[in-house]
Amino acid sequence: MDAKLLQKIEELTLYTIQQDKQAKDIEELKVLNRKLLELQKRLDKLESEK
Repeated sequence: MDAKLLQKIEELTLYTIQQDKQAKDIEELKVLNRKLLELQKRLDKLESEK
């Protein structure tokens, strides 16, 4: 019984670590998306000035 509980704790710990990494990846993608949107706005402005 203890071995099964220990195994489940290990599985849940690994799952939690994976979820945390995904959350960090999502935040990084959000930052990159904001930067790309800002660059797109700047490009649009430059093109409209021509």
